[in-house]
Amino acid sequence: MRLSSPRLSSLCVLLLAAALLFSSNAFANDARRIIGSPVGVPESLLKKMDTLQLKSTAGPALVRYMAAQDASVIRSWLRSEGYLDAEVTSVVEEGEARWRVQAGELWRVRHVEVLPAPVAKVALPESGDPFRSQDYDKAKTALRWAWRDAGYLRADYINAVVVPDRESRLVDISWQIKPGPLFYISELRVEGARQYDPELALKISRLRPGQVAAQHFLQDAMQHISDDSRYLHAMVVPQLSEAEGQHVPIRISVTEAPWRKLTGDVGYSTDSGFALAAAWVDRSLYQGNIEYSLRAEASRTSSGLGATITRPVWPAADQRVGFNADYSRVDTDGRRYDAISGGPFWQWDFGFKDYLRLSVQAENVREAGISLLTLGPRADFHFAHEHGGYLPERGWRLDAGAGLPLRVNSQGLWVTVDVSGRYFYRPADWLLLSPRAGYGRTVSLQGSAPKTYRQFAGGASSVRGYALDSLGPLGVDGLATGGLMKTYGGIDLVFMPEAETVSPVLFGDVAKMWQAIGSSSPTVWSAGAGAIIRTPAGPLRIDLAVPLKRRTQDRRFQFYITLGEVF
Repeated sequence: MRLSSPRLSSLCVLLLAAALLFSSNAFANDARRIIGSPVGVPESLLKKMDTLQLKSTAGPALVRYMAAQDASVIRSWLRSEGYLDAEVTSVVEEGEARWRVQAGELWRVRHVEVLPAPVAKVALPESGDPFRSQDYDKAKTALRWAWRDAGYLRADYINAVVVPDRESRLVDISWQIKPGPLFYISELRVEGARQYDPELALKISRLRPGQVAAQHFLQDAMQHISDDSRYLHAMVVPQLSEAEGQHVPIRISVTEAPWRKLTGDVGYSTDSGFALAAAWVDRSLYQGNIEYSLRAEASRTSSGLGATITRPVWPAADQRVGFNADYSRVDTDGRRYDAISGGPFWQWDFGFKDYLRLSVQAENVREAGISLLTLGPRADFHFAHEHGGYLPERGWRLDAGAGLPLRVNSQGLWVTVDVSGRYFYRPADWLLLSPRAGYGRTVSLQGSAPKTYRQFAGGASSVRGYALDSLGPLGVDGLATGGLMKTYGGIDLVFMPEAETVSPVLFGDVAKMWQAIGSSSPTVWSAGAGAIIRTPAGPLRIDLAVPLKRRTQDRRFQFYITLGEVF
């Protein structure tokens, strides 16, 4: 029996939903086997319990032995949560292990003594707080590092005592630190520099002799070097064994990136077909002081070539100047044009993967037999504060850009603004939430806005389930006309984000496009399901999206495959 497209898409969604329901029910059933716990059972605890990993064919003697071992695991977890009197007994009934908890009272903090007073503000336990081992260790580590961050590199504890009072179920905490001397940088040494001059790493580190050897300065220096494309990573270590008085030398060990690097990407979607992209970077010119890159991409909806040449601007190693040149051809459900663009730019890298780029862009666009030649300034911000491993666990990402293109072969002046952002949040071990939102606006200061600078939506980057650039009314050429303003948003729910093989995904998107400010406009919705698969080449994401407000020109579903960047 052959399945039609709508039946096939519905079946895929149902199968994924069933898999998610099964996994969540399995977690809940395992948690219910721990009876009488005063706090919610985390998934991380269940993963440590060997009894839950046994097969149903395991003998009763093995089950009893493993259950007794896991009772100790549960007891240690409860005591780390502040239930210092907790006792756990294991029971095996009809081949299934259960654990009965007698937690006792929750122990709390009565008094905290810190000598000498912290050199910086540190979050310490307060009177009445539950006495949790994780909070205690975290505060103890933070207190010591507060001194080291201030330049007291030998700061350490000479006394760290916890005094329990069993009658009142209260504890007293006493911490005493010996700060030691305040250190200053005596000299800077670079090791591992073979392709580039060691002076390059020194400038990028932003360290200098005579500066306080604060730990956060050293960590920032390590991050600055590691963020630079000419280095893979770096270590910045004070040589305390060679310190003289209050002066200490700093060793900077670098691992340089290859002179040249070739990368590629591949993907597929029903609206764009197969997509291929490649990039070549060469940093060998003038001992790394000049870098150029070449790039190319090809798909059914867009193709192009481009080149960039950049040079650092000294003495500020976090700045660079360069020149871009690109050719692109676009053929979507909203736009069909050829464009040649380019111009100089200045970029300031002011944080971890954060930058501001100011440029002057010249662009020649040919669309529907009309040539549009523009020149104007543009500003782009990029912020990336994502944290995690294979998938982000928390953090956010934001991109914002604004341009002022002036038409030079006729009358025309417009303002274009685009903003998009995404947030990552883990409310539980088994769930990652990632909402996103975007906004686009075009303002006509002189002349009506051409399609090149109008706003478009639809596709993987805005509203999945609809063809690329397809939203909005159709023109006489059968293509979407775009609008002067757009808003869109969505949310991705990734289940079991730390799974070893597959993490199921559910998502939904919404968008709205305005032909003119103040005019009425329909809202479109879409929903879908997918999966993120771990592969040796990186995360592979497969999505199936269905338009919930389907128009006559819309397909019944859209299919997407991406490798590497899954958000």
